[in-house]
Amino acid sequence: MVTLSIPSRYHSGDLAAKVLILGSTGFFGRAVAHAILDAGYQVRALVRDVGRAGALRVRGAELVVGDATHAPSLHAAAAGVDAIVDMVAVRRNRPQTFLAVNMESPRLVGEAAQANNVKKVVFVSAIGARPDPKYEYLVSRWAGEEALKRTGAPYVILRFSFILGEDGGVVDDFERAVHLGPIIVIPGSGEQHLQPIIREDAARCVVEAIGRADLYGQTLELGGPEILTYSQLFGFFCQARGIKKPRIPLPAALLMPGAAILEIFMNNPVATPTELKAIVEDNVAPSLDTVLVNFNFRAHSPSQWATTHWRDRTVK
Repeated sequence: MVTLSIPSRYHSGDLAAKVLILGSTGFFGRAVAHAILDAGYQVRALVRDVGRAGALRVRGAELVVGDATHAPSLHAAAAGVDAIVDMVAVRRNRPQTFLAVNMESPRLVGEAAQANNVKKVVFVSAIGARPDPKYEYLVSRWAGEEALKRTGAPYVILRFSFILGEDGGVVDDFERAVHLGPIIVIPGSGEQHLQPIIREDAARCVVEAIGRADLYGQTLELGGPEILTYSQLFGFFCQARGIKKPRIPLPAALLMPGAAILEIFMNNPVATPTELKAIVEDNVAPSLDTVLVNFNFRAHSPSQWATTHWRDRTVK
């Protein structure tokens, strides 16, 4: 595991002493919540299931039951906090929808922030967010950003490339893919470019953004210090796990019909048609040093990290 070295920022003069976290039990949210606690902030977490946030309660976080798509829950949870970190999003358009979660919830968050005089909303989004109707997920992330802005709440938006962790996220996608048959299908050409960032590095960016007054109103696109192709990233995963199956790239258009069928009959398919459209696109930040330039620390090399940390987890 990558360990963070974040000095405690909490004292009476800090911009934000108490932070409301939305999405604290997800793949990325868990790391962010613990990093915020490590940095010395007081934490309140809005959760739907208290049982999934037991580790935060043990560390002294205040847990509030509610939902980020429910305005009264948000207004109550935002009372008395200095900052909100919003990481709530869905990648798949069911059972919750892009409209309710990715597009409408940010507006409700902004309105709750305004009503409670919250000093800053740190909104976690995705590189590629834009109003292009071909990419439903990316449109929904862009629409959520715009909805937050229109509320007038003070904000900073952090758009990340692929976030890599020891479990969850892309690791789970890769694990499902390697068990589908005797070959591993790579969506698209496999040459699409990614700029992965390690989960703990991305979490540190979020923590730093909370207390940075100079970031108000900015949208930052952030990635790691290397650009890899999708095939290279998958190759690191296979190498770390000792998986020797052949990997075959196939055009997304050929995969779409099968993905649509799997989406109907499987609760957790490898990829939905919406995800396939996004996967075959490049996903890179403006430069290789975006973390260093904006947050003054060097992000870990994803290729070096992947070959060691992914080896430590057994494929099920």
